[in-house]
This record gives sequence, C-alpha cells and structure tokens, in this order.
Amino acid sequence: TEGKWLVYCFKCKQSNGKYHKVMIERIEFSKNWNGKLNGDSFTMMKLHDPVKYCVGAVKQIYLKGIWKGDARIIDVKRIRLSDINLFVSKLDMGLSAEDCRQAFRAMYKNRPVNWETQLIDLCLLEYLKESKEPGLFPCQEGEVRV
Repeated sequence: TEGKWLVYCFKCKQSNGKYHKVMIERIEFSKNWNGKLNGDSFTMMKLHDPVKYCVGAVKQIYLKGIWKGDARIIDVKRIRLSDINLFVSKLDMGLSAEDCRQAFRAMYKNRPVNWETQLIDLCLLEYLKESKEPGLFPCQEGEVRV
C-alpha cells in the first residue's frame, strides 16, 4: 500500500472502500471573496467530498482563469449550512452569515441539494511557498519589507 491513501471521513463515518492517491486538482474561483486568495492561507467551502477535500491534498488555485499558486489543504471541518456563523462567513466571504448562506446556495443552485442534511467541507488551505505567484512588487534578495 506504499504511495496509496485510504480515504475515510471521520465526521460522517463514511469510507469509499477504495485506495486513492491524493491528487492535484484545479479549483477555479470566479470571485476573490474578501480578498482571501491574496494571503498565505485561506478558507474555502465546498460540498462534502472526502476524496477531493482531505488533509494533504494539493489544489491548483485559479482566479478567473489566472493561476494564483498551488495550495495544500491543512485542515477540514465538516459543517452544515446552518452552522455558518458570522465568524466563518466574514473570514470566508466577507459577508453576513445569512448573505453567505444565500451565496453558497446560489453556487449550487443547479444541483438537487437537501440543505438540512448536506455536509459542507470548510477547508483551510496554505499556499506552497515555491508555487505562490509573485506579488506586485516582489522583494529583492536580502530585502525585508515591513
């Protein structure tokens, strides 16, 4: 089993019974909510999928087709739509809790989702340092910006 991963979700107690390699996947953002993609780490909320959104998975982050960098999922919390509070909504989207819930529902409006039972993966990602896109004014070697 070297180089293979068994995917198991401890929150919903589901295992797909298969071994999967944690693979790089492209995540496309149409909006940089709250400017979150500009820092070293950020959050994202997606419909629960223990294969795609597991700790250690690396995602290629794109904003409107422009590569921002590669980021690794460093933590995942399983929540429901009703669990989105002001703390989560402000950090993730910069919106009130109710506006965040409405925006999240709108993202999945073409899917048949039971929002009373649907789990959501609240993922914490951190850019891999060697892949982060350079800033507008990158530091020169030995220079420190404050």
